[in-house]
Amino acid sequence: MSNSQSTYERLTERISDACCAVDTECRVTYWNDRMDEWTGVPAAAIEGEVVWDVVPSFRGSKFEGQCREAIQTQEARSFETRFGDPLDSWIEVSIYVNADGLTILSREITERKARQERVELAETLFENTQDALFLIDLDEETDKFQLERVNPAYERHTGLTSDELSGRGLRDVFGFEEGNSILEKYRECVARREPIEYEELVSVPNEGPYWETRIAPVIVDGTVEKLVGATRNITAQKDRERRYDAIFNQTYQYIGLLDTDGTLLEANDSALEFGGLKREEVIGELFWDTYWWQRDEHTRMQLKDAVTSAANGEFVRYDVEVQGADETAIIDFSIRPITDERDNVVLLVTEGRNITKHKQRARELEQKREFLRQIQSAADIGGWEVDFRTETMRWTDEVYRIHELPTEYEPAVEDGIDFYHPQDRATITDAFERLRKTGDGYDLELRIITAADERRWVRTLGAPWYDDDGTLIGARGAFQDITERKERERELQRTNARLEEFASVVSHDLRNPLTVAQAALELGRESGAAEDFDRIKAAHKRMNALIGDLLTLARNGQQVDETQPIVLQTLLESVCETLPNDRATIDIALGDYRLEGDEARLRQLIENLLSNALTHGGDDVTIRVGRLESRDGFYVADDGPGIPPAIREEIFDQGYSTTSEGTGFGLAIVKGIAEAHGWTVGVTESEDGGARFEVTTAQRNPA
Repeated sequence: MSNSQSTYERLTERISDACCAVDTECRVTYWNDRMDEWTGVPAAAIEGEVVWDVVPSFRGSKFEGQCREAIQTQEARSFETRFGDPLDSWIEVSIYVNADGLTILSREITERKARQERVELAETLFENTQDALFLIDLDEETDKFQLERVNPAYERHTGLTSDELSGRGLRDVFGFEEGNSILEKYRECVARREPIEYEELVSVPNEGPYWETRIAPVIVDGTVEKLVGATRNITAQKDRERRYDAIFNQTYQYIGLLDTDGTLLEANDSALEFGGLKREEVIGELFWDTYWWQRDEHTRMQLKDAVTSAANGEFVRYDVEVQGADETAIIDFSIRPITDERDNVVLLVTEGRNITKHKQRARELEQKREFLRQIQSAADIGGWEVDFRTETMRWTDEVYRIHELPTEYEPAVEDGIDFYHPQDRATITDAFERLRKTGDGYDLELRIITAADERRWVRTLGAPWYDDDGTLIGARGAFQDITERKERERELQRTNARLEEFASVVSHDLRNPLTVAQAALELGRESGAAEDFDRIKAAHKRMNALIGDLLTLARNGQQVDETQPIVLQTLLESVCETLPNDRATIDIALGDYRLEGDEARLRQLIENLLSNALTHGGDDVTIRVGRLESRDGFYVADDGPGIPPAIREEIFDQGYSTTSEGTGFGLAIVKGIAEAHGWTVGVTESEDGGARFEVTTAQRNPA
């Protein structure tokens, strides 16, 4: 080398960067030790070689291209490039042009490049992350904190821009109270020299006040120069937590959360308080092994089976008695499976509602209802209720029974009115409307027509129904079947009427023969004539006949309670055998006609009708007995003189007689026996001009 070249080499040897020189053909003319270290190729082995043949990483790289362009343009240039294996580094290259070729300086910048990439990445994240980030500049010695910058997300979330925040103190931005609170956290982070997380209340324009913040110190040479922080608004989360707490803990129901294997993950405060338990005592335990379920083995196994069913996707619900701290309780218990987006069961929610008092009230109510049913059954009293607000009516079972309706029938208010007898509907309608309008109650005895078309007497009571504010909201009442009492009252009235008639007969009809007997007795004492004593005898006979008929009338006028099927023809034939007149003709055409009645009384009725025909029709009277054609019943007709229409109603009165020998009770007895059976008796003219008595019965002819 020439002297000038030696000088050049001495100068380049002082350069700390890797340095080499190439001629205009890019053959190596110089290669310093730093190049040797960086490439691993010694200078002695490469002099005169093309530089990218010496280091394969150079060939085809940006380095080769820039070298060729520098030779062609004779212009210096500088660039950064990354070389692959075996160099695997970032290099900053400077190319200088001279008359002999190129001088190339190379400096490895891999670490700097990495720092730059980290800075760029951090900047990218800072600018584009969805979290609100901020940077705080501080002077640790003076305890001075200032906002340096915030990212776009922070601007969006808070409505505060980086420009208006930059350089401002915390008290200036957030106010004295909130600013001081924030400063306390920043000082804590500086003092601890480590990241901290906390929740804070910060008033910002666009968001709620609750924020979750994390700050970290930036330490350079042992000094905290900055704080970097991230914050996000958790107001909605706080609201959800409050709602969750309100639903989960601020409720009287017992709520829990289970894993699908039955492990208890969470239990609310009500459940823990009921069991007298602490959360750590039960969380993580199998649910059926916890204190609540230790009543007996059946209770535990029932729960275990329920958890298995719920884990398979089934909603489970049943009533069960569980163990509390001081007592047991009956709960309405359920397990609801919670599924993920693939419909896999991932959690189980348990819920228990204490229904102990409800069950007790239900049992007490059922006992009261049973007691009421027994009272209703024993007293034949039912109850009803009408709600004016909904126009709905309710009946008890006894009311359904009285109306002869099934309990499935749903009565309307109009139905309740329509069941009454047509002649009584106006009375009940007026009474009910007065109750509705004025609150006046009522107590009435009326007739109804049942669903089976049977007439019954009922006592119906209605009373107003008021709410707690004193508003008339409905009516309630009682309903009782009084048919039997009414029938007894009617029977008593009939009995009283007969007693009055008996008293009249005794005072009148018996007095006449008694007077005759007394007068004949006085005459007989004086005259001793036989005819006077004959009159006494006749008077006694007359009184004896009257007394006999009175007793018969009294016995046969009573209500018939027991009946039996009677073949009327057979009964008539038996009666005819006892009649005193053998000259009379009795023609019976009844066949096998049967009727329900009291045989002894029916015999008396037949005897009296036949005796009446024999008495008034003469010795050779013809009597015909047969069935009525258009009605159920029978007739007894004769060919005697008949009965004038004017007296046909009177002949059934007690004591009425058209002959001096009669007592006047024979046909009255017939009428009394008929009425005791529920029949009717009347008289008309027979086909032969005589009398025809018709007895109409209430039942159908079985034949």
